[in-house]
Amino acid sequence: MKMLILGSTGMLGMALYSRAQRDGIAVIGAARSGADRILDVRNPAALQELILTERPAIVINTVAITSLDACEKNPASAYLTNTRPASIIACSCKEIGARFIHISTDHYYTGDKRKLHGETDPVQLVNEYARTKYAAEAFALTYQETLVIRTNIVGFRNRPDSPTFAEWSIQMLKEKSPATLFDDFYTSPIDVYNFSDMVLDLIRTESTGVVNIAGKDVSSKQEFILGLADTLHLGTSHTSKGSVKGLLGTPRAESLGLNVQKAEKILGYSMPDRQTVIDNLICHYTKEH
Repeated sequence: MKMLILGSTGMLGMALYSRAQRDGIAVIGAARSGADRILDVRNPAALQELILTERPAIVINTVAITSLDACEKNPASAYLTNTRPASIIACSCKEIGARFIHISTDHYYTGDKRKLHGETDPVQLVNEYARTKYAAEAFALTYQETLVIRTNIVGFRNRPDSPTFAEWSIQMLKEKSPATLFDDFYTSPIDVYNFSDMVLDLIRTESTGVVNIAGKDVSSKQEFILGLADTLHLGTSHTSKGSVKGLLGTPRAESLGLNVQKAEKILGYSMPDRQTVIDNLICHYTKEH
């Protein structure tokens, strides 16, 4: 089995690439630089050519502009990166009979706090990021052998100029930097390492449609960071509680909990709870630092 990972130098792409290699899968990574194949997914001819030339059995698309502000300021660029490639990939996969795994988002829900949202719950698209990702799902699902995965991933990218949420949180706690922690922004985070294993497990089940893969429970941003601090034995007196509603700029959905019962039924095992996610994050952080 040959697997093509688009965005293989990003946080998720690197984890998936490593897991695929570990499992003996013939994997090819594609990205704008530093990958097996150099590719800009905004070039539809190059994207199609890569898929038709390599003829993988599975294509995983992890590419996205995830900055809400960047998407809002330049919706055309967001569309060309987040949305249009899904259509090209779906058509190319159909031509060669490959399966298409499209990584989506949880930024579709607002106003219902800790609710766990199922795959068929109605969505609310409050910004360009959400619009481009939801449109990409629609494009991807025009091909019947597509699996769309909604999630909220946490992990490490090891790029000091662009820290992930987990990297920022740990650095802030260690340096005792003043920070406002939101107690009304809810997610179901899952570490990228567990997530990557579950994606490969889902691929083996040949599932299609939309599936949530996330942590088992809902945490506010404040609760998650306090959990990190407690596990790392770090103080939090330099932090304060605040509301996401106080943020200016791009509108954002804040009730992002995901119901994972469908994934658990398919996979036959439970998703990790918040403490398991934190423990796994810290385990990998300790190894890398």
